[in-house]
Amino acid sequence: MPIAEFEDHAIHYRDHGSGDPVVGIMGFAIDQRFWAAQVPAVAETNRFVTFDNRGIGHSTGSPPDSIDQMAADTVRLMDHLEIERATIFGVSMGGTIAQRLALDHPERVKALILAVTFARPIEFMRREQSVAKAIFEKADFDTFLDGSLIHLFSPAFFEVGGETIDRLVRSFYAETGPDPAGTDILGAQIDAMEKFDVLAELGRIQVPTLVIGGRLDMMVPCFASEEIAAAIPGARLEILDGGHGIMVEQMEPFNALVQGFLREVNGG
Repeated sequence: MPIAEFEDHAIHYRDHGSGDPVVGIMGFAIDQRFWAAQVPAVAETNRFVTFDNRGIGHSTGSPPDSIDQMAADTVRLMDHLEIERATIFGVSMGGTIAQRLALDHPERVKALILAVTFARPIEFMRREQSVAKAIFEKADFDTFLDGSLIHLFSPAFFEVGGETIDRLVRSFYAETGPDPAGTDILGAQIDAMEKFDVLAELGRIQVPTLVIGGRLDMMVPCFASEEIAAAIPGARLEILDGGHGIMVEQMEPFNALVQGFLREVNGG
């Protein structure tokens, strides 16, 4: 199990494929296993580095105090792996980390892929996150996971993809996998997201950017993707018919968008 050791934390990562590097940053509460649907697609043409954020999966460290800190963690991992410049691929909370990284370290970013993410505080999400915190305090993790799944996929996908959803849940609880994150980590991630606000800064990003939103997303509203694409010069916006889990729900069209974008970036 490859681990990058730092003074105050350790990052568990995996290296897939070869070629121009892509660094994948996962979202709230979950570890890098949830890149499984994208690893073959990205690794077909690129080196794809995935990792667990601090305190998640097999990574260690104190709860994050900000999105900025998690962006700095990502840069430290890139330094450890001697990756000078990469396409940064962020999903949900991982997309906020990717934006912060691109703003703070533009020399390290060749291109951006931002999926089902946001750039400013959104009242709908604030209310959702308040409910999540209440669940942490009054219920167990299983209840939190069940509640999250309801909002992760579109209603139609539960009808046709129920078996896929059940497999995801089984993999989450697999004995070979890490323990679920503690409520201190999850609460800190929510606090970090609530403070994140960079929409007014995004005009400074000057790299090719692909923004992917979910039309039926009930965790991060689709208009948040539209705002990001409008703010980043030259950004390409693609909206898929699915919920927050479009990486799984719309795996083939999602991966096709990513692969096409990477071909353009690699060729450039």
